[in-house]
Amino acid sequence: MKVEFEIEETRELFVFLCDRLIEDAGLATADRATLRKWRNDSMRPGSSGMRDLHEKMNADLARTLENKKRSSVRKPDWR
Repeated sequence: MKVEFEIEETRELFVFLCDRLIEDAGLATADRATLRKWRNDSMRPGSSGMRDLHEKMNADLARTLENKKRSSVRKPDWR
């Protein structure tokens, strides 16, 4: 099975995680503003940073699925 994130899905997940971090981490106002500025300026959908994140997320997802597939083959059926 091959599962991959689209660049838009990667961006939405990234924005969600950044928003949660901004709201829940107890950061200072200046730090929250810096994080928002970085998210909006550097991590746009066509930027190199977002492309790198997209590639790394898909590679990690593929590796995780491969490990799960391999580990399920080794498990005996009677457990």
